[in-house]
Amino acid sequence: MLFVPFCAAQVLQDHAQHQPPPPTNETKINTKTAKRGPRALGVVEFLPGGQARLIPIALWIDGRYYDASLYAANPEPMALEPETVYEATDYGEPTGFFTVTTPEQVKGSWVAEGQWKAHLAMDEKVAQQKAKQPKPKEKSYDPSSDRPILKRGGSSDSSSAGSGSPDAQSSPSGSAAPSSPEPSDRPVLRKPNTTPSDTSTNAATSSASAGSVPSSTPSQDENDPNRPTLRRGKAPQQATASESSTSAVDKNIAAMDSAQGKLMATMASIGHRSYPAISDAGAYETRSLLYAMNATEQANKANQLRALALDEIAKFIAKRKTTPLPKLATITSYDLRAYDLDYSSSPTFVLTAALPVEGAKALRGGEFDYYVTVVAREDINGTPIKIFSAVSDTNHLDSFPRMEMVDAVDADANGRGDLLFRQYSDVGISYALYRVYPYDMQKVFEGGSSL
Repeated sequence: MLFVPFCAAQVLQDHAQHQPPPPTNETKINTKTAKRGPRALGVVEFLPGGQARLIPIALWIDGRYYDASLYAANPEPMALEPETVYEATDYGEPTGFFTVTTPEQVKGSWVAEGQWKAHLAMDEKVAQQKAKQPKPKEKSYDPSSDRPILKRGGSSDSSSAGSGSPDAQSSPSGSAAPSSPEPSDRPVLRKPNTTPSDTSTNAATSSASAGSVPSSTPSQDENDPNRPTLRRGKAPQQATASESSTSAVDKNIAAMDSAQGKLMATMASIGHRSYPAISDAGAYETRSLLYAMNATEQANKANQLRALALDEIAKFIAKRKTTPLPKLATITSYDLRAYDLDYSSSPTFVLTAALPVEGAKALRGGEFDYYVTVVAREDINGTPIKIFSAVSDTNHLDSFPRMEMVDAVDADANGRGDLLFRQYSDVGISYALYRVYPYDMQKVFEGGSSL
């Protein structure tokens, strides 16, 4: 006979009473998690003369990053299929739309020419004016319209609502209802319909949700229903003179187009400029990633970050036995960014700089420069503390690429910003995406290529 002490028996009895009932046929266990479609990350670059092009960087699919310059090439990669629409951002806020028109391979790297439509500050005012105007009678769609249609193709008009114009793309309220999913468990690629549905409100979100994700080895046939879908639209075209003069609102829109041209020319005249850009057929929101500072704060942080950068260069010199710096060396050519990446109101500072050494010559000829990137967070006293640094010089680009800041971007739609860098090595250009933590920064993707 087995004797159990009273206290132990009481514990066993209480434990048995609190056990969950055994599962039955009527018990519903939901083990399926919601999936979203592919999300493409690219970089819109402005070339001399104002021409824009798109560099494919990464594809976020089913919780993983893939190189967008290689993924599902047929022959161009999926991220550069014609009529794919990208929303470019500056410090997280919409700055324009790029519609792919002509993918091409240049010196082994895929790029895409396309139509750029700037998102100007007066877009919202124009949309508000247009909302007050009496609604015109329905008329057939004119293909000469100069606005891109951010619309994902579907099997019918009723299942692919969600087209819009660039001036209707700045607030989440204008997002479209998702289309009905296909019987297949993967999103479907189809060309968009040509009849848009007009809207008077701004929308920063994309059109219909893709629903699910593809496998890592997609079909190479563009008409295959298993091929995933990015945001699709119709390339913008020039408006006729009669259309631009029909109302005060249309005149404002024409003025915006003129301002856009001036803006592109100005950007080209001041040198290289680029924006991260996202193409996503699912609904997502954008927000500002800027950490605002006044002039005094910015000057103070710049001095602190430049001091950190000089310390990192000094460590690099001591370790590599490279060209020493002059005693009074100072960093004068630099780029300083301040971001609020995670809604914490805690700034992340990124400084990239070049420091030429007067009189020193590179091994392959030309001037000798040091290149430094420092990422810092503030301590409780407001002092920037380094969490990441990268240093190189003209002679060591084969081992240590020079890093150039592109911008912060929400690359995987998780609501926080990551840092996107362009990397220059002795063999070419690549891109790296980093996630920032309170005391660390980790690389989450490296790939893509450009000229």
